[in-house]
Amino acid sequence: MMPAGRLLSPTAIETFAERAAREASMIQPDDDLGHAPVLGGPFYDEHGVLRMSPAVDGDGSEQTWLFLGDSVTRRGSLIKPLAAIWDGGKATFWNAGVESWNPTQEVEGYFRSQRALKPQRIVLTLHNNDLSESTVACLRNGVLTLCNPGSFVPVDPTWYRRSILYELLVHFRHTDRLRPEHYTFREREVEAALVRLRDDAAAKGAQFSIVLLPIFAAPAARQEHEHRARELELAMLARLDVPFIDLQPVCDEIARAGLDVRVTPTDPYHPDDACGAMLAAVSADLVLGPATLPTTALPRVVNPGATQSFVIEASAARKGLRVALLDCGRGPLPTLDDPEAKQAAATAALDANGHAVIELPCPADTASGELLWHRAIVLAADDTVVARGRPQPMRIATLATTR
Repeated sequence: MMPAGRLLSPTAIETFAERAAREASMIQPDDDLGHAPVLGGPFYDEHGVLRMSPAVDGDGSEQTWLFLGDSVTRRGSLIKPLAAIWDGGKATFWNAGVESWNPTQEVEGYFRSQRALKPQRIVLTLHNNDLSESTVACLRNGVLTLCNPGSFVPVDPTWYRRSILYELLVHFRHTDRLRPEHYTFREREVEAALVRLRDDAAAKGAQFSIVLLPIFAAPAARQEHEHRARELELAMLARLDVPFIDLQPVCDEIARAGLDVRVTPTDPYHPDDACGAMLAAVSADLVLGPATLPTTALPRVVNPGATQSFVIEASAARKGLRVALLDCGRGPLPTLDDPEAKQAAATAALDANGHAVIELPCPADTASGELLWHRAIVLAADDTVVARGRPQPMRIATLATTR
């Protein structure tokens, strides 16, 4: 994706030329969409689904999810943790994410290619920059081309480096749509596309939901045009009347603790693995469906020596049974080992309402930014597992950075 808000240096153009050549079997120019995946190639199958999409083995009939979105989706930032959290049987998580697409392109791609898959659930990730459009450099008839819907500007890297007049000509012909003055210019087209997808999903009996991605920056570092886009997207979601979750509060909790939310400090569009995993865990009930054992773990960012409150809400029919918290590993993805074979990190008894609160101490051997996972299980009198909760994250902060 082209960096927003600045002229491109000759070195940047040469880098894009190298990347366009390297990714020619993944992304190609498209007369209507600007760029599109190469179907049936090494990266995307004939339905425009990434060949490395996660799948989970298990019992029962297969359940299917289709994820639409841009590069956050394509990179699996939320999909991989969601697949790791899922333990409800056989499932496939079709990843149809395409770098630098916005919802108008994603929805058109769905009707071209993924609709025939008949997914049971459709999840669209809405990014803060999705009310605009991104430029992608592709090879078009062998020539490096800056591609946007309805606009194709060829660039010769050699002339771009040698001639300032040529560089100015390229920028005269090409408009960077991620500049603040253009940042929301596709608002109406995006809403119309989402209405089209919503109505088609309803007609086919598929569940449609939207995950509103956060602005990946601390509040003080956000730009006015980013705030404006967020306000417009929230208003749009209210009009659409579809299930959605706003992930900005989770990102803000991480950022307030002084922890990274970006994959690199200069990348405003992509979360790092730990941030993506936390966003996935919070969105799991919307995307995967309600958990059989509802659990909440707060705060999500914990100081060494502090505790995390694990709230378990089983049914009154299970009052008096024992609930245990199991260690599900450390790192971006939890591990769902056989719960009967694991030692409990903490236990409690369910009260008359079938509820319990367990204070889980932060382990002493943790590092700042580390991600830990725990899940609750309910045990019968003979210690067999009768209910399982989903893994919940604990991100480690430090007293020096939390504020």
